[in-house]
Amino acid sequence: MNARGIHHVTTIVGDVRRAADFYRGVLGLKRVKKTVCYDDPGSYHVYYGADLGSPGTVISTLAWNCVTAGLVGVGEVVQTAFRAPPHSLGRWADRLDSCGVPSRSQVSPFGERMLCFADPDGTSLALVETLDDPSSEVHQDGPIVRPLDGLHDVTLNVREEDATVEILEKVFDFGLVSRKDGSIRLAAHGGPGGAITLRVIGKSSRGRLGGGTIRHVAFRSRDIDDRSEMVEKLRSAYGMAVSDPIERTYLSAVGFRAPCGVLFEIATDGPGFVVDEAPERLGEHLKLPAFLEDRRPELQAILPPLS
Repeated sequence: MNARGIHHVTTIVGDVRRAADFYRGVLGLKRVKKTVCYDDPGSYHVYYGADLGSPGTVISTLAWNCVTAGLVGVGEVVQTAFRAPPHSLGRWADRLDSCGVPSRSQVSPFGERMLCFADPDGTSLALVETLDDPSSEVHQDGPIVRPLDGLHDVTLNVREEDATVEILEKVFDFGLVSRKDGSIRLAAHGGPGGAITLRVIGKSSRGRLGGGTIRHVAFRSRDIDDRSEMVEKLRSAYGMAVSDPIERTYLSAVGFRAPCGVLFEIATDGPGFVVDEAPERLGEHLKLPAFLEDRRPELQAILPPLS
């Protein structure tokens, strides 16, 4: 699979333990890293995904203390969808209902069967039934189908079709798949994190970052050299202001505000989440970057226990 598509998305949560109960306990995602926000180390940054946290499978939760609820509007990620096995949405609806999570069935503009719901902070989520997977195993220990296979797509609300579409095509190597009912679907490949949807809604109010909103969507780059080529295109062809590299141990990223208003990152595929933990122990212990290691006793006293 080419190293393109979505790398991860990051959502803002108010209660890290409540979020953990939801993403692990309800959705059955694997916690692949428990760390802190490097810029605000008194709060957790926890990553959930599939397998080893491969690019295209990860949603991360950034816990902000005393955060107020965000407001979803134009220029925002308004839905994050996961890939579900075929013929599994009925079982997932039962699972969500048993956990007290309201859901509704609907069909996307592109004919995909979906189950829509929200996490405890109000982040809009969906499960999309993928038709390219012939298996739908049931776990022995409960009414959950085979684990979710990463991200399907993210949906952005935009006022109009602008240079964001061209950036997705010319810089991030997405291709136009379909236009229907005011929605534009682009895809980089058919696997996890391979698609993105823009929903053109016309004039509307901007959102407000806070609990239950997506802080950013990160796109994949093979390595730093690949990312540098993408940054050069953004600056020379589109006049984008791109941040300096942000080092996060497991990836290196740069950020910029897309023409549509959404915060985009470009994140490297490596080093990955196994750089400081064995694959079978991923997410078990609090991992800190070297520059925060001497503050471990202080931070462990501040951070709430997270088993």
